[in-house]
This record gives sequence, C-alpha cells and structure tokens, in this order.
Amino acid sequence: MPPALLRALADGHSIRPRDPAAFAQSFADTAQLGATRTGLLLSTLPPHTKIPDTALQASPVHLFDCGNLTALPGKPLATVDQAAPAAAAVAAVTTRVLEFYLTVLGRDSIDGRGAPVISSLNYGQQFQNAFWSGQLMVYGNGDQHVFVDFWHAPDVICHEITHGVTERESGLVYEGESGAVSESISDCFAAVFNQWTRGLPASEPSGWLLGAGILGATATDQDFTCLRDMISPTAPHCLTPQPSIYPNRDPAGDVHLNSGIPNRAFALFARAVGGNAYEAPIRLWYAACTDKGLTANATIADFAAATIRAANAWAGADAATLPAALRNAWTTVKVVPTPQG
Repeated sequence: MPPALLRALADGHSIRPRDPAAFAQSFADTAQLGATRTGLLLSTLPPHTKIPDTALQASPVHLFDCGNLTALPGKPLATVDQAAPAAAAVAAVTTRVLEFYLTVLGRDSIDGRGAPVISSLNYGQQFQNAFWSGQLMVYGNGDQHVFVDFWHAPDVICHEITHGVTERESGLVYEGESGAVSESISDCFAAVFNQWTRGLPASEPSGWLLGAGILGATATDQDFTCLRDMISPTAPHCLTPQPSIYPNRDPAGDVHLNSGIPNRAFALFARAVGGNAYEAPIRLWYAACTDKGLTANATIADFAAATIRAANAWAGADAATLPAALRNAWTTVKVVPTPQG
C-alpha cells in the first residue's frame, strides 16, 4: 500500500474515510516500516525464529495472531479453526501460493529449500496495510469501509510472499528504481497467481487487476475497482494510478508508483505471447528474477536486460517468438534495456 495513498485518505482526498485518524496512523507506521525495511523487525524477533510446538506441525504454514497489537509475531494458532475466517483463508491461500511456486516455477517455499512460512494476523488497530517483515507476512484489518481485511485478496498474500523470494534472490534495495522493480516483481507474480487459481487467460482484463479483493464498499461505491491495473496503470478506476511509460516516471516517487512501468511491460508481453501468463511468460520472468546478474541496486533498465537475457536463453518451443514479443513490450513502455556486457 503506497504511503502517499494512506496520507491522501487521511486528508480526505479521493475518498473521505469514516475515521481519517486511522489512515493517518497507518501512514505514519507504513512510512516508518519502509524507512527501515532492510533490517525490518529483526530487533523484535530472534535471528532464527523457533516455531512453537503448538504451531501447525503437519504443515509448512504457521499462523500467529497479534490480537490487534503490534508485537510480532503474536500468539501461535495451534490449529486452524474453520470458524475463524482469517486463519482459514490465510492458511489455504498461503498453501496454494506455495503450490504455485512449486508446480509452476519449481521453487520449494520462500527460500527454495522448504522453509516454513509464517504469517501474523490482526496486526494493530485498523492497520491499513500488509507487509513482508523480512521474516514473516503481516496482515492488517483495514477499517472495513475503504479497505476490508488485507487477507481477503489472494494476490495480496502472494505479493507479500514474493517479497520474501526477491529478498533471498537479488536482494533488491527497497528504494528508488530497484524498489520499484521489487514491487513490480511482487505484483507480476501476484497477478499471475490469481490467473492460475482462476484459470484465466492472459487476454482477460480482470486478471490484471491488483487489490480488488480488499476494497470496501466506500471505495467500490465511488467506482474504484482495484489498487492497480497492470494493463492500464493510469486508468481512473485505479485507487493508486501509476505512470505507464518510463518518461513519465517520478524520479523521487514511492516504489509503488514507478512499478507500474515494468508491470505494464510484463502484462503486454504475456498478452502478446498469448495463452496463459502462468506458462512461459511467468517462467521467463522468474528466470530473470533469479538471474545472478541482477544486482541489489538494479534499475528498471537493468531488470529489462535481465528479462532479455532470459528470453535469449529460452529453450522452449516458443524460443523464436519470445524475444521479439518481450522487446516490443519494453519498447511500448519506453524502457531501453541496459546494453548487454
């Protein structure tokens, strides 16, 4: 969730929330979390968090409940009570995300080696966000008017898990263009995860909407349909519109803003390839994301170059068509890939 959006909502811009103070507090908290993201929360958790024996022993998914406080990770949930929607939903979707990573991309959990995945629910009072802490996923409850509980959107869960994957691969610095690339990677995998679970082809516009499931009635009543639209980042139905071409980027913009440029490049690429984005397109993107030449300070142009390397190395039946479709996508968003060394 972009801090700028939380600040705008606190000031009554775009939407006038019922409790502006809750958004002001979430803005302050989110800004602080973003400023310290590299070592985020490591002071509040042991270096190697030991999962209590009461946690979900038979599953790689472990849940904790913050009880609307901000101490992490919270109290362990020994079992998933099907009468508790948050626990049941987060457990089910997290398990599905791990299945997506394993069956589609061949990756076993966040670290690639089957590490347990930890999620903390009910963080803070009306916390208007979700985030990856460096060790676990954290979900707020929203205000139930502009935003509902952040676990309601499966793409939000996949987005946060993917931040963990990126941290363990390229370790992209969470600021400037490298931060925008990190946000875009999480958005791309989140959108494709949604398409995979729903069986949507790349040509279906609704498959490229992000955050649709967390918008409450106060937002949808004003014709907002999503946080971001990867095909049309500037569209008025987006609660957080983004630039769609590189010349329109904001060099001082938040990481959630300029991510719209590589987001659109991926969506255009996947649609040009045709069929399903959860086949060759996302596998190629994953190859780029795990490219050892992708450094922590990578720019959008550097990431474009990593995708070109992945396309040139592609060994599938569509190896002759992928590079051209990819270059056309980057050309459309006016990004010139860093020259290959």
